[in-house]
Amino acid sequence: MEQTMDNTKRLNFNNIFIFLFFVIFPFGQIIRIGILHPMDVIVGLGAVHAIIKRFKKPDFFKYIQGLLVVATFSWIFGLFIFKQIEVLYGLLYLLRLVAYSYFLIYVLNFSAGRSKNKKLLVDSLLTVSVVSVIFGWIQFFRFPDIKPFFEWGWDMHLFRLVGTFLDPTFLGLIIVFGLLLLIHRCISSWNFKNILFLMFLLVSLAFTYSRASYLALFVGLTLFIWGKQILKKIIIPSILFVVLVFVLPTTKNHSIQLFRSFSAIAKVENYQSTLAIFSKSPIFGIGYNNMCVAYQKYIGSQTFTSHSCSGSDSSLLFVLTTTGVVGLIVFIYSISGIGLSVKHTPNFLVLSSSFLALAVHSLFSNSLFYPWIMGWMVFLLALCVKEKNLT
Repeated sequence: MEQTMDNTKRLNFNNIFIFLFFVIFPFGQIIRIGILHPMDVIVGLGAVHAIIKRFKKPDFFKYIQGLLVVATFSWIFGLFIFKQIEVLYGLLYLLRLVAYSYFLIYVLNFSAGRSKNKKLLVDSLLTVSVVSVIFGWIQFFRFPDIKPFFEWGWDMHLFRLVGTFLDPTFLGLIIVFGLLLLIHRCISSWNFKNILFLMFLLVSLAFTYSRASYLALFVGLTLFIWGKQILKKIIIPSILFVVLVFVLPTTKNHSIQLFRSFSAIAKVENYQSTLAIFSKSPIFGIGYNNMCVAYQKYIGSQTFTSHSCSGSDSSLLFVLTTTGVVGLIVFIYSISGIGLSVKHTPNFLVLSSSFLALAVHSLFSNSLFYPWIMGWMVFLLALCVKEKNLT
C-alpha cells in the first residue's frame, strides 16, 4: 500500500495513463458513453504519448506492425466491397487496435528493467480482478435480473454474476486471468491470505455460469501443471470447484443450467452466419471491422445498436472473416513470433497459460478483441519483456 501511494505521488505523463487505466477498468461498461468508452480514450492518449516521445519498441513489435498493416489493408479493401458510409464504423475499431498496440510501448517504458514497477503492475492486475468481482456480487444481490438492459443491445441474464461488464462470459475470463496470475505468484508460497483470495475467485467464477470460462480455466491450469508440477497444490481447490459447479442452484432457470443447449445452438448459427460472410471475400476479408455492415448486407439480422453486431462468437472466425485467409496466416505467424521472442522470461508461464485460456475462450466469444482483455494481455506481455529486448 505504501509503495502504491508513493508511486501515485510521482505520477507523470510517463505513467499517469497506466494509473487511470486501472482506475477505470473495474467499472466496465457502465461508464460507456454511446460507442465511446473512457478506457479507449486513456489507452489512446497513452499510445500517442509513446509515439511522440519515441519510446523504445520491443524487437517483436515488427509482428504487431505486420498485423496492423494487414488490418489496415483489409479495411481499405472493404471500401470497395461496401461503398457505404457505415464502413467508418469499422475504422473506429481499427483505431482501437492501433491504440492498444502502441499502448504496449507506453507500458513497457514503465515496466522494463524495473522490478518494483513490474511487481506494482502485477498487484494492480490482481486488484482490478478482485474489485471487478466485488462489483459483480453487488450486482448479483442488487440487480439479479439485467433484462432491462436488453433495449440498449445487451443480452438478458438472470441470476448470473455479470458485474459492470453486463456479460458473465467476459467477467468470467477476467476472473480466470486473476486466478492464473494468483497461482503463478503463489507457486512457492501458499499462505492463508492467498488461499482466501483463491477460493473467493473460484466461487465467483462458478456463479458466472460461463462454461467457456470454466473450460478456459481448466486449459490454463493444465499448462501450469505441466510447467511447474503443482498438481498436488491445486487438486483440492479444483475438485471443490467442479463439485460446486454441479451443485449450483439453477432455480429452474434454463439459461443457467450447466447442460443447456440453446446457447450452443445459437453459437452454431452465429458461426454459420460468419462463414457465410467470409465466403463473400475469402482472400482479403470484408475489412476490419466491417461485421455490422456485412451482417446487414448479407444476413440482414443485426443492427448497429446490438453489441453482438461488430463481432463473431469466435475470434478466429472474426479474424478470418474480416482480414481473410491472408490475415489469418499473418495472425498465427505473428502470435508465434511474439511467443518465441519472450519464451525464456520469468513471467512467460503466466503469459502463455493466460493466452491459452484466452484462445480457448475466444472459440465461443470474440474475447480476443474485447478492450479489457486486450489491455490485460498488453500488461502481461510487458511483464515478459526485458530491457535487452527493446530497440
